[in-house]
Amino acid sequence: MKTKFLIFALFVILVGIDSCRPRASRNRTTPQRTVQTAPAAGPSAQQVMTRADSVLAKVSNLSQEPQETPEVAPEDYPRTPWGSTYIPKPDLSAYSTYEAGLANFTHGEYDQALANFSQVVVTGRPSEMVPSAYYWMGECNFAMQRYADALPYFEYTVQAGPNFKRESAFYKLTRSNYNMGNTQAAGMWYERLMTEYPKSAYGGKLRKLGIR
Repeated sequence: MKTKFLIFALFVILVGIDSCRPRASRNRTTPQRTVQTAPAAGPSAQQVMTRADSVLAKVSNLSQEPQETPEVAPEDYPRTPWGSTYIPKPDLSAYSTYEAGLANFTHGEYDQALANFSQVVVTGRPSEMVPSAYYWMGECNFAMQRYADALPYFEYTVQAGPNFKRESAFYKLTRSNYNMGNTQAAGMWYERLMTEYPKSAYGGKLRKLGIR
């Protein structure tokens, strides 16, 4: 009996001693191995060059693409009753009048041609065709043998142009005066013609008429 008691007492003493030991000494931990991860490898030189080429290609494509010009609505233009912007168009009626005059003259309709050219001169539209219209008004009067009426239009052409009709205007001034019996004036215009245009083909025609 005593022996069992002694054994139990010894067990209790041993248990008490173990409970008084530090916790760290009681728990044996297995040392953990630190796994060192190798640093991630950076992109290779070939990858960098490939990426750079790709970026440059995109930039080149963008520069070659046609750039869309933004549409700017002209605020100053008036608007039609239905709200759309009214954009003025060039007026071609004046040119049509001038062209109609040429067509009428070609077909021998001199009165109608004279009316067309007169409209161009009176309205001044188009302004760049006014000198030519004056010349053709002279031609219309000359064709209808209205030589006195033709003179001022040919004189205007000599002074103001158009230049490519000046030589012809000198010839018609000479002919008009000659047909009216103004031989002295005809001779004066003939001299001016041959002075400014010494190789003019009109010289031979006038000399055949006896104009010197």
